[in-house]
Amino acid sequence: MKRWLLCLVVPAALLHADALLVPNLTVLGTNSADGVGFDNGGPTFTVGQNLLGSDTLSLTVSGTVDLASGEFTANAAGIIVGPAITNTGNNPGQTAANSDNPSLNYAALLIGNSALGFFQVFPSSAEFGLGNPTPPTTLTITDETLADIGFTSGLTTGTVLELRVSDINAYDNSGAFYVSQVPEPGNIVVLGLCMCLIAVVQRRFRKSVV
Repeated sequence: MKRWLLCLVVPAALLHADALLVPNLTVLGTNSADGVGFDNGGPTFTVGQNLLGSDTLSLTVSGTVDLASGEFTANAAGIIVGPAITNTGNNPGQTAANSDNPSLNYAALLIGNSALGFFQVFPSSAEFGLGNPTPPTTLTITDETLADIGFTSGLTTGTVLELRVSDINAYDNSGAFYVSQVPEPGNIVVLGLCMCLIAVVQRRFRKSVV
């Protein structure tokens, strides 16, 4: 019995609670904000623990949003997927800066709040379709540090964070981003080790009984 408990306790101790956990959420194209004043509302969630800037976020986001009545369609990194020429004069694989807040791409998925500011979840990079004439519409970040996203001082428990789409209005937007949590690779490894340990102990227990 003690061996079984050891197998469960040791891996549990190795599973660090060092990740920002985001519930599965749908962010509509109309849930837009510019990060400097305009905010049309949208899904929120509460941070469940104190986190450092070195702690991480792992997310998968699928879908696209349409701005300007479909004249600007982009993935969650704000990288354009269509049409061939957007209302901003850009092409697929490119980005366009939000005119109210040039640090953000139009249509990018944002995280933050009015006190902390809003930051892009996904950076503009080749990994997420920059320079690709057919950018992906399902994006994943794994173990991205909160500091790299923009939360350099980390986050405190009870902080309410908001998910928004980068834009300067909402009336002509459509589409949606579908947000889901992905397991941290380190946790997957530890859980795998846990199962292996249990299997080994179980085998030895059976042999001792025989």
